[in-house]
Amino acid sequence: MADLIALAREQAGRCSPPVRAAARMRIARVEMVDDRLMALFTFQRGLEEARDLSGHDGEYMLDQARLLAAAVAPDLIQDIPPPRHGNRHLWPERLGRVMLDHGHGDAALDYVIHYRDAATFPYAVVSALMDWYGDQERRLALLRRSFALWCKSPAGGFLALFERNWTLLPTEEAAEFVREIVRITLERPDQPTNAGYGDEGTVAFTSSRENTLFHMLSVLRHVDAPLAESLIFRHPQLAAAARRYPHGMESMRQEAEARGNSQPAEGGGFCMMGSTRDFPYLTALLQASRDGDFATAMEYALERYHEDTEPEDPNQVPREFWPSTCSFRGILYHAGIRLGEDAAVYIDQIPDPDLRLFAAIELAAALAGLPELQGAQMEQHRRPRSWTRRK
Repeated sequence: MADLIALAREQAGRCSPPVRAAARMRIARVEMVDDRLMALFTFQRGLEEARDLSGHDGEYMLDQARLLAAAVAPDLIQDIPPPRHGNRHLWPERLGRVMLDHGHGDAALDYVIHYRDAATFPYAVVSALMDWYGDQERRLALLRRSFALWCKSPAGGFLALFERNWTLLPTEEAAEFVREIVRITLERPDQPTNAGYGDEGTVAFTSSRENTLFHMLSVLRHVDAPLAESLIFRHPQLAAAARRYPHGMESMRQEAEARGNSQPAEGGGFCMMGSTRDFPYLTALLQASRDGDFATAMEYALERYHEDTEPEDPNQVPREFWPSTCSFRGILYHAGIRLGEDAAVYIDQIPDPDLRLFAAIELAAALAGLPELQGAQMEQHRRPRSWTRRK
């Protein structure tokens, strides 16, 4: 790993500014494992170079810098402009997840506690932090902060978070919380939904209001039984669900545990996100991670590389974001996990020196035991439908 990173540092210094900036910020992530001061120095150099880029290149590179800062130095995120591109609802959760994946639990806690935008509040990060910390004081602070943001913008994953963790609160405070949730739910316009629970959807909701009340049923049974009965009486779908699961989600979990399952049956499975044309590559990568033969995945990546470098219509975004870059990175990361240092044989099959550099850094990350950190994938061509973007 040390040799790979040393060579990567040397090569990055000879690259064009966009490649150098991207490479240095990713090198810093690997350096964090053994030398935090060196990592911070390397990251700041890359960040300054990213700031010097103009136009869309600079904007997209700074978006990526926020993600890498979450892995290397979360306190620097506030100094990087907020993202101008992509789904703004996805960024907060992703940043928090990256912090946790790289061991920055206190930074993630501070990030969530001081988060202001209720519409994009990262409830999934809060849920992960509730597992991260065992002490009641911090878990209570997270639950109370989540409730305050949900009251301003009643959406997202707060209801499941509250239903699972409400016992952390004093009983009267829990009662106040759930009564406020009910009040807000009843005052808001009802919306159609298609929610089902239990085996083969034995409980179904077409009313989002009644679905929300069902999620709160177990808490209501414990802290305000008369209100629970009143709601059941006035809402037929909730009443039908309560006959099958008297304590709502709590009853479902109890049945699942009795059957030997840790979770109630609410669906699930394996999925792959992205364009359908990426599925053969992703399938090949999954198979290679099992059997150690990455040749087929490399063929797909090389095909994408030829598209990115097509003489008549090349991909005009920075190489950091090319689909082929992302593919080569993924291959070298997973090959490193599966094959260790022997995975380096695949670096030599990458025809472009910049893309070899990016892939080598990702191999070093795998050898260092770091989590995979996927980036944005973009294309810009002169032909119709020029911009596509995938995560």
